[in-house]
Parts: sequence; structure tokens; C-alpha cells
Amino acid sequence: MSNNKPAIIIDSDIPFIQGVLEPFFCTKYIKSADINSQTIKSASALIIRTRTKCNQELLEGSSVNSIFTATIGNDHIDMKYCTENGIAVYNAAGCNANGVVQYVITSLFITGRSFKRDVFRDKLGIIGAGNVGERLAATATRLGIEVMRCDPPLKVRLQEDPLFFSEEKLIERGVDTSFYPDRSGLSSSDYFSLNQVLNSCSVISFHVPLNEETTGMCSKEFMSSINQGAVLINSSRGEIFDEDEVIRCRSKLGALISDVWSGEPEINPKYLEVTNIATPHIAGYSLEGKINATVFTVRNIAKHFKIESLIDFVINYPDEVDSNTIIDSRHSKVEIITCMTEDRFPIMQQDKRLRDNPHNFENLRTEYKYRREFSDSFLKKLEKVANLK
Repeated sequence: MSNNKPAIIIDSDIPFIQGVLEPFFCTKYIKSADINSQTIKSASALIIRTRTKCNQELLEGSSVNSIFTATIGNDHIDMKYCTENGIAVYNAAGCNANGVVQYVITSLFITGRSFKRDVFRDKLGIIGAGNVGERLAATATRLGIEVMRCDPPLKVRLQEDPLFFSEEKLIERGVDTSFYPDRSGLSSSDYFSLNQVLNSCSVISFHVPLNEETTGMCSKEFMSSINQGAVLINSSRGEIFDEDEVIRCRSKLGALISDVWSGEPEINPKYLEVTNIATPHIAGYSLEGKINATVFTVRNIAKHFKIESLIDFVINYPDEVDSNTIIDSRHSKVEIITCMTEDRFPIMQQDKRLRDNPHNFENLRTEYKYRREFSDSFLKKLEKVANLK
């Protein structure tokens, strides 16, 4: 390798990337646990996941001038420090959004079957209607489930500019519309306050980024306002929930579903005990999501380092294997859809693995075998069932 190539450190658990950047960089693949101030000292760039905390302790004294995280969020990166020190930061916004939607829909129907609950009579409150939340809203709507969106910043943007999400405005802002949720038919009236959502909805699903405003958002006040018997879902970030408060108010909930946990990979056993579905932060771990994360990351690198040949980098999804689930009309719509979605994504297997060995959280996550997402053809089958009389 030429010494003139910039050095780049890559988390070795990021899939589908090995061999892609070698023509342009001196690459070194390291486990996240071994990414530290010494191993990155001479690197120009980092490609990381959420397990690498990019802060002053890690970065000070290094040559790092750009960070690429193959994740939706960037709460593991000290943005203030990076801005002050001229370090560019890129994330893979929306990369695993459809995988998280799959998680929420599947778990919602599983609890529907378990508690003899007619999911189609539920009203779904979506806290945070960004890349994930909007896709969830669209999918739930396709299945005939009523939704209410809560996203104050988006509501304000639409109030100020009703055409904010039009294709023309998106292109003006440089948004890549090829992987962006369609909000063109929405107006500010489609977004509701948190109180309106809590008062009206029997299912609440969180899809907000972790920041100062959202940390501990599911608090004593929140739990006092939620409807008796509501289903509460967190596939966002663990620290958004005050877990002790949720435990204290657990009897008020119909079901509690959690993919994320405060203090990961160490998790609160008492909180685990009161959940109905518990998984080791794998909601977004779909094959398509992992491919997207690498594609978005490589394109971000191409943009930053001006590598023309990688600007339109793509990894094709493998051919889909059709579901073998037999639709039995003797069963209810909830039971049929539960069987279909669980066949594609057997969540309860992951629940059992976590409960059997909660101290093995990180390995359960790292060793998870990527599943296939709901394709459009599969969703059409679900729609067909949902529309049965």
C-alpha cells in the first residue's frame, strides 16, 4: 500500500465493506472494544458503530478529521467537540428504518395474539416521525391501523412552509429522495401534541433521537398520562425511558416491548422481568438495513474525500425467498398476520435468548443473523389479510 493514502480505521463488525475502500485508503479493521486513543492516533478517518464513543478522550491528539457512523443516530458522538475541532461527522440516516418498522409491527401483532387484543381497533401513537416513524405510520396505515404522529419540529416546519416536504423543496435542500419517506401528502394538521397522543392512543411507539430533550422522556408525568392498558414500545434508545418509573407504573400497561436498554450492554434485570418482549437491540438488524448502512457510509466517504467512482456505490440485495406460511381463514386476521410476520421475523426466539443469558447481551447482538425485511410484495399479502371481512 502507498503511504500517501490516508489511514482509515474501520469497525470490523461492519459488514459488506471489506475490500471496498482499499484502493483509496490504508485500511485497518478493529473490533469496537479495541478502538481507543492509541489505535486511532494516526488515522485520518473512522468508520464506527454505536459502541464507539467519539469524545475528547478518544479523539484528542489524533489525526482524525472525519467520522462516519454506519448508524441512524449519532448520540455516541460528541458533536460539540467535533464541531469545535473541525471534525466532520456523517451518519447513515434511515438505513435500517424498515427493519425497525418490521420489529414494531411484528411485536404489536404478537402481543395482540397473546392478549386477545384486536390490533385493528388500536390507535398507534408514533413519538418521533422521522425516517423510522414516518415509515411506521405508512405501514400501519396500509394495514388499516389508525395512527397519530407526534413530532413538534416537523409540525412547525410544515406550519412555516406547507411545501417543506415537496420533492422540489427536498431537491433544493440536497436531500437524496431515493431513500426518504414520502411526506408529500401531509400537512401540519397530521401532527399532534404529546398530550393528544397519550389521551387518544392505546399503543405508543418511540422513534426519537437521544438528546438532552428526549433523555428520560418516558417519565413519571408521561406514565401518569398514558391510557390504562396501553402497549408501550421502545426501539429507539434505552435512555429515553426512566426504567425505574416504568417498573413502578408497570401495572398500568397492557404490554411492554423493549429492544433498547439504559446502560447497554449492562441491562437492568428488574426491567427485563417486567417486559413482554425483550430483545438485544436488534430491531434494525435486517440484511437490507446492514447493506444500506454500508452503502450510505461509503457514499458519505466518497462525498467527503471526493472519490467519484464511489459516489453511486451500491450493493444489490439478494433475491427474496417467499414465505411458506399457509393462510388459514378459520383464524382471526390478527392470528394470521402474526403467523406471517413471525415466520419472517421470529422475535420470541431472540426474547428467549436474552432472558436465558442477559449478561451475554453484546454477543447476542453481534452474533445475530440478519433477517430479511418485509418486501413490498409481502406487505401486499398482509394488506390482503387485513382487508378480509
